[in-house]
Amino acid sequence: METIRINVSLPKKVFVELSKETTSRKRSQFITEAIKRSVKEKRDQRLAAEYQEAAAEIRAINKELEGAVNDGLD
Repeated sequence: METIRINVSLPKKVFVELSKETTSRKRSQFITEAIKRSVKEKRDQRLAAEYQEAAAEIRAINKELEGAVNDGLD
């Protein structure tokens, strides 16, 4: 995997907590995994909201069509 080196600033408390969880040689891997989880969570939340919006539109269309279908059955 190609990597890119960046400079990131962290609050001291966050750095202390990070240091408790991993060694200095494993920080990049730990941060990469945390970012991947966060990005996936945000993407999943966005998709869920989009699906809910689409479902609401489909329900509205179905309700309109239901009236049209029922009118033709008399």
